[in-house]
Amino acid sequence: MLVFFIFFFILFNSSHSCPLTDNYLSSCHCGILTNGESYIKCEEKVLDQIPTFKRSFPYDELILSNNNIHTLPRSSFDHIKTIRRINLENNSLSFIDNDLLRLLGNYLEELILTGDDQINSLEFLLRYPLKNLRVLKLDHFDLSQVNLERVLLNMTRLEVISLRSCQITSVPNLRNVQTLDLESNQISNSISLTTSYVYLNLARNMISSIDLQKNFNLKSLNLSENLLTSFDFAMLDDNLSTLNLNSNRLLAINLVNLPKSLTSLSISKNLIKQMKFSKESPSNLSTLDLSSNQIRTIEENSLFKTLTSLNLEQNPLECNCQLQWLKTLTISSKRINAITWNCLTPTPTSFLTSDFQCKTKLKLPRVVLFNISYAKISSDKGLFLQWSIIDEDNTLYAIQISISDPFYLSPKFRSNQTEIFLSNQIQSNRNYHICLILLHKYARDKYCREFLTDKLIALLSNEIILEKQHRNTLTTNYDVNLYMMLISSCIGGILAFLLIFLCCYLCFQLHKVNQKKKTVKNLSLYSRNVTNHYPIYQSHSTTCPYHHHENLSNSTDSSQMDTSLSTTNLKHIYQTIDSQDYTNFKRENQNQLFDLWNESLRQKR
Repeated sequence: MLVFFIFFFILFNSSHSCPLTDNYLSSCHCGILTNGESYIKCEEKVLDQIPTFKRSFPYDELILSNNNIHTLPRSSFDHIKTIRRINLENNSLSFIDNDLLRLLGNYLEELILTGDDQINSLEFLLRYPLKNLRVLKLDHFDLSQVNLERVLLNMTRLEVISLRSCQITSVPNLRNVQTLDLESNQISNSISLTTSYVYLNLARNMISSIDLQKNFNLKSLNLSENLLTSFDFAMLDDNLSTLNLNSNRLLAINLVNLPKSLTSLSISKNLIKQMKFSKESPSNLSTLDLSSNQIRTIEENSLFKTLTSLNLEQNPLECNCQLQWLKTLTISSKRINAITWNCLTPTPTSFLTSDFQCKTKLKLPRVVLFNISYAKISSDKGLFLQWSIIDEDNTLYAIQISISDPFYLSPKFRSNQTEIFLSNQIQSNRNYHICLILLHKYARDKYCREFLTDKLIALLSNEIILEKQHRNTLTTNYDVNLYMMLISSCIGGILAFLLIFLCCYLCFQLHKVNQKKKTVKNLSLYSRNVTNHYPIYQSHSTTCPYHHHENLSNSTDSSQMDTSLSTTNLKHIYQTIDSQDYTNFKRENQNQLFDLWNESLRQKR
């Protein structure tokens, strides 16, 4: 009861001693936490500027997040200079005065600011020393041209740095910093970290490869939403407990060298089809997320027996007899929830309702011998590999060799080959991770070994197959195939030319035939047109008869004259004239024809 009274008394006094002016008391309030720390908090989406403080009072935290504050003038914190933590997250700041923190250097421990992607200077952090600053979070700044190592050099107590969406292109080496958050920046290509962080977040960048050999203190690593196509778990230190590789481009993973301290591994939303496990699983791994990949089957391993959480949803699982062990595990272990898992084959169904039967038991190729030696042939030093494979169903069609650090992937060998000598930059007294890859009808299997090149043996070149010989054979086959392709292309081109020429010739001949038919038809029409009837007029001396009677008359009977002339003297004679005669006639007697025509008209009148 006494404790409650004391707490109520302190709370009552704090409300009356709140240093805000009266116009801000309705939207802001002051209080004390159970641990005795005091704070000032203003409601969200209300303020557009820093509140006015009427007097200086020792408060621990100022919370102004999620408001509409855009500028921080010089006098923003003049009356609250003993504040330890300032939170201005999600305010889209566009201006920060360089003298903003001039009175807070001895007190400020945590500073959280969110910009509008336009602030490109951190002069306000350099102007006055911030000796006690431990946490710095700057989001949405333009730090592409800022030397972060120089800016943060004198902040010796800085432990946590968050620089999200700040257009940073490289990972800075910051001493004494334990937590570094560089999510949503522009870090690309291959990176190598020389500074050991404890918590490192590089999510949402464009990283294609990463080297973590010197990060011995790393406990949590987030590389989600990058461009990784491979990841070597062997470079991780045993202190790592959480690893996130979601949303990358991983095609396969080798879990042989998982850190023993790893408790959570997330590799969802990749392109994983194959996985390789160690015979001895890490004892502390409890959470494994493999959702949204291309996994069809998983080999049985003791690693799954220690899991408390396993996610395989959104994978095209082949629920046959090879996955029967996984169904048994999910039923016996109530901690693994397989309700959302689905089977693609043999029939699309839920994982728990599938019968997991195989029509015929598959006999996959397996390696019964895999020997590696560090050998010298003439002046070349390299790895001499020997293997023996049992393939009862003849499903194996090729073999490959892979070597890590530096990465090397050999060409495909014939399935009946049993040895090879590789001299690809192999160095002495060095550990190599060497894998024999079997490419068969159903999948791709890997058999890997760790090998130290410390003992050199001498071999005769005529006893083994050299890598160069294999490459020469491949080159010869490639040249033969290339020549055959060129010859086939030439023959195809010639045939195509002949076909085009033949088509053109046939079209030309068809055009000539059509022209000939058209000419004959025109001549026939012309012949019919010129075969006409033309009048021929002959000139005769005509005598007009006079009729004498006894009673003579001086008048002439015109009607009789006309009748007599039309019926007797004017005679129309028609005859057929062929085209040639008519042409000659037209050329020689054209004037005569018109004269006859005119004379005929005069007589008619």
